[in-house]
Amino acid sequence: MIPREKRLRRLLAIRRIGEEQERRRLRSVLASVAEVDSALDVQRQTMQAAGEASATALRQGNLHEWLFTEAQIEVAGWNRARLAPVRQERQAAVGPATADFIERRREHEQVRQLIKDIQSEQQVADDRRAQAAADDWFLARRVRRPRE
Repeated sequence: MIPREKRLRRLLAIRRIGEEQERRRLRSVLASVAEVDSALDVQRQTMQAAGEASATALRQGNLHEWLFTEAQIEVAGWNRARLAPVRQERQAAVGPATADFIERRREHEQVRQLIKDIQSEQQVADDRRAQAAADDWFLARRVRRPRE
């Protein structure tokens, strides 16, 4: 392996590590958004179930149950109101994390392509040397034996 390729392989390893770090960070950011979405969904389901229970309690004339379900709806509403800015904040972090990951991925691919180019150049040079050696051998053989 030529020194230039060796250096590029080291750089490739570093770029691969950087890309993996950004991938993990992006996954973490996306997971945090999904976590808030899940909490918001739980609160929505709680509000929906409590609304149905509230209507049932009201039809049955059960004042205590109705008050309890109305309190559940109100608390779930408060929770949703508190979670909305958290989701916005976490969602805002997705764009930069994605951009960082894409940048690291691009850098990694550039170094990988450089290595492929060097290997292709090396293969072409090796093929030319082999062809030149074969040509020299053939010419040397021809010079030694004159044509009949």
